[in-house]
Amino acid sequence: MQPDWIAPEDEARTIALYKRVNGTTGPIARTRAHWLTRLIARLLAASTWRRRNGRPQRDVAAMAEHWRRIFGLEKYWTLERVEDDTAYAEIRFPCSLEGTGDVRACHRLMEYDRALLRKMGGDLVVLRSRADPSVTGGCKVAIRMKGDARTDLVPAHENPGPATGA
Repeated sequence: MQPDWIAPEDEARTIALYKRVNGTTGPIARTRAHWLTRLIARLLAASTWRRRNGRPQRDVAAMAEHWRRIFGLEKYWTLERVEDDTAYAEIRFPCSLEGTGDVRACHRLMEYDRALLRKMGGDLVVLRSRADPSVTGGCKVAIRMKGDARTDLVPAHENPGPATGA
């Protein structure tokens, strides 16, 4: 279902815009100037929050749905399940870092999503990143309320393995 703020004829333009942003900030995230990725992501998240009527949420299920709505292209952001106050989702949008092995750059690039979720009252953790060449399908993420003290979610960029990037 397409959200009300994006007309079906605008979907191709929205996809093209997201691809351009990702195609620019993804490679920057792999350089010494990677700090620019965080700055750009936070500015874009603030703009998106205002333009798309972002609102704080009371629970992780509502937060996950609001996060998907804000992006607008819900077929690329799939909510898989909500259990134990954690929402698990998959992101299938094309990514400039796919297969690069630079999972740390993925962590930097995902600052946009983390910034949006912080505004909603939550935190996002990338559990599996398509930057890791061994990952097929989409990136797996988890959403929890801000301040959740559990430490059971292991971020992909902290997961020991051959594809952690520089």
